[in-house]
Amino acid sequence: MALSQDLRLRIVDLVASGISRREAARRFKVSASSAVRFVKQAADMGHVKVKKPKKRKSKLDPFRADIVGWIGEQPDLTLAELCTRLDKEHGLRVGSSTLDDWLRANQITFKKNGSRQ
Repeated sequence: MALSQDLRLRIVDLVASGISRREAARRFKVSASSAVRFVKQAADMGHVKVKKPKKRKSKLDPFRADIVGWIGEQPDLTLAELCTRLDKEHGLRVGSSTLDDWLRANQITFKKNGSRQ
């Protein structure tokens, strides 16, 4: 869990007033490494905002075009069928939950709708 920006600023201000980083960490009950990081970030970047996490790459990303194409050809494919097709055509074995998570993260959805059928 990220610490609030207000707490980060108070730690940086306290260190700037002459208190050591470790003492500031003790006063605000955070780890010494966090206090050191906040002061370094303030000096390097000029702010202590929470950094955005880097998007992790998935092993399914290189096969996005194929997966989207298969879904376009046959919109009602099940996760199990997609997993089987990935294994047959690309030798990539993934679980249905992995594929489901990847589809959700990439906002690839299929809504069942009576008027579409």
